[in-house]
Amino acid sequence: MKELHEVEWVNDVHLVGRVTSLAEDLELPSETILTRFRIVVPRAKPTTKTTVDTVDLIAMKVSVQRKAHSLRVGDIVEVSGEIRRRFWKAGASVASRVEIEVNKLGKV
Repeated sequence: MKELHEVEWVNDVHLVGRVTSLAEDLELPSETILTRFRIVVPRAKPTTKTTVDTVDLIAMKVSVQRKAHSLRVGDIVEVSGEIRRRFWKAGASVASRVEIEVNKLGKV
């Protein structure tokens, strides 16, 4: 068994899917602009009645944000990035969402 310091940690996501929502900007309390949009990815071998996965994407890099804003619903895209879990206050509680932070984005 490997020791913790010997493990090569990986957080790498590669998806090809269809755009289902136009990109929209969200200003965080830190004044950082986050661009979010969504794609669906068909399942290769569905194990339930669900045949696609809906994936929330975010872009923090300005170059990726510009590309995201050029997309239209129905475009097929290839994305690479990392899984992120974002937290925020929602009234008296804390809410969270798992998203893919996109580092590379292109139309297929």
